[in-house]
Amino acid sequence: MQYFVRTMEMHKDSPKVFSAEVPCSGLATAKETAKKLVQNSEPKIMLQADACFRNRNEVRTKYRCWMNERGEFQESSLV
Repeated sequence: MQYFVRTMEMHKDSPKVFSAEVPCSGLATAKETAKKLVQNSEPKIMLQADACFRNRNEVRTKYRCWMNERGEFQESSLV
């Protein structure tokens, strides 16, 4: 199983991948990396970061955080 973080700009009509996947050693590391990427980004790009894992060909998102339209940090754990 491989953990990673992917980021997207959410202010456009459709999500755009912002950077390459960032590999992480575990879910906790992936969540912290996602938080740091979003909190250190420019609020106007409305960055979203997902902490995911890949198991063979399947990708599952376990955590998501983003900046909303007002520049507020939001987060959600996903099942």
